[in-house]
This record gives sequence, C-alpha cells and structure tokens, in this order.
Amino acid sequence: MKAVVFVNDQRMEIIIQRLRSAGIQVQEGRCEKDMEQIERMANKMDLVILPIQGVSDDGFIELKKRGYCMKDFFASLRKETLIFTGVITPYIKKLPQTVISLLAREEVVAANAALTAEGILAMVIQNTPRSLPEYRYDVIGFGHCGRAIAGLFHQLGLEVRIVSAHAHPESAQLPYSFIRLQEWQFQQPWPVVINTAPAEVISEAMVAGWQTQPLIIDIASRAVGVSERVYKRKDTHVIAAPPLPGIVAWQSAGEILADVILKEVKR
Repeated sequence: MKAVVFVNDQRMEIIIQRLRSAGIQVQEGRCEKDMEQIERMANKMDLVILPIQGVSDDGFIELKKRGYCMKDFFASLRKETLIFTGVITPYIKKLPQTVISLLAREEVVAANAALTAEGILAMVIQNTPRSLPEYRYDVIGFGHCGRAIAGLFHQLGLEVRIVSAHAHPESAQLPYSFIRLQEWQFQQPWPVVINTAPAEVISEAMVAGWQTQPLIIDIASRAVGVSERVYKRKDTHVIAAPPLPGIVAWQSAGEILADVILKEVKR
C-alpha cells in the first residue's frame, strides 16, 4: 500500500512514522521538488493525507507558507484512492474519491478538546501577570471545547462561569455557575474571557461599555467569535488562539489522527 502525506506541521511527522510502522510506503510532500515527484506518482497512491486545513476553494494547499496547486494531482488519482483531510472544503466535496474528515470523528473531537484546554491554560499563564487563582474565568460556549476547558480549570481549583446561549438541564449538577449569553452581554465580564462559540458573541459596542478590559482568548475563527473591530482596539487585550492541538501537544495530536487513519485503512 502506498500513501502520500503532505507535511505542514509536526502532527504529520507522527502520521508518517505510524504509517511506515504499519508497513505502508509513504511519499512525503514538503517542498516543490517533492510535489513534482508526487504528481507523477499520483495514480499509484492508495492513501492521500492532506493538511488539516484542507484544500482552498481554488484547489491549493499550503506547505511552509507556500501555496501549491493540486488540480493535476487530484485529476490523476484513481477513484478508489482514500483521501483524509481535517476540513472538507467545497473543492474537496467535488472529488469523486472517498474523503474522510478527521476532525469530524468523535474520538478526534473529544481528544482535541482536551488538548485545546491544555493549550488555553498555557496561554492564560503566558498572558497574565498574577497567579491563576487570582482570576475568575468566563468560558463562552459549552460544546466539546467549552466543557474541556471548564473541567480542566475547575480541577485546578479555579472559579469558572459558563456563558451559554442555551439552557443546559444538567447545569444544576455541575460545579460551575451558569449565565445566559443574553444576560452576560450586558454585564461586566470576569477578568479572563475564553470564547469557544463559533458565532459573534463579543461586539465592539459591548467592549466599549466595560469598565475594565479582560484578557480575551478566542479559539473560534478570527472575526467570528470576537468582532474584528475588537481586535483592532488599542485598549483591549484579545488573542486569537492558533490551532492548539498541533502546537502544544503535537505528538499526542498526531497519534490521535494516525489511529483514525489506520483504523480506516484496516476496514
């Protein structure tokens, strides 16, 4: 069995190691020279592992901050070739091959949420001048990441408040305080605000009305959870978190992705 892995972060290094350990021949895509050879070998590939962010709408992937057009490569693949990616973009949807979204798998979502929580903790430590217990923490959103962040912070004895647009029946049994988003948006936030919601929840008008400015860490896509105008304000401290699993725990994140890939290959 032959595979090509397009390497744009350290998680892919782990995937390459695991595939080779399973007896799979791996061609590495890292630079222009590699891409030329890969394009010639495309019709022999059984597996394609794309960068986690997938393929752009015009058919490009990014390796080392350089874009590579993938149209000829995809056109040369056999229909039975299995393609793995993180995000299924509109371009990928049009391909005739079977495409598996790694980030849509429940085991990956849960594991990545735990790694994201660890990364958020590290970001808080790096960006605050006082010890962790001296702050209180608003976590906006109560999905996988929101729950993981709240759980980790609570385990450390920190005071956490969940800000959610929806009611949660289990909230009475959980060790956090809850506040509805609609109510929170008219109050002074706690000193550290962590947004996990994929919709705009912090506007410039809200920030302008706050008496003191919190540290805001936004793990949603930039200008989605927090207004772009908030990012541009000089009196606010807002940080767009990068994809944390691939940075703070890249080996663990790579192992998680490799497990899913090998499980699919063995089917």
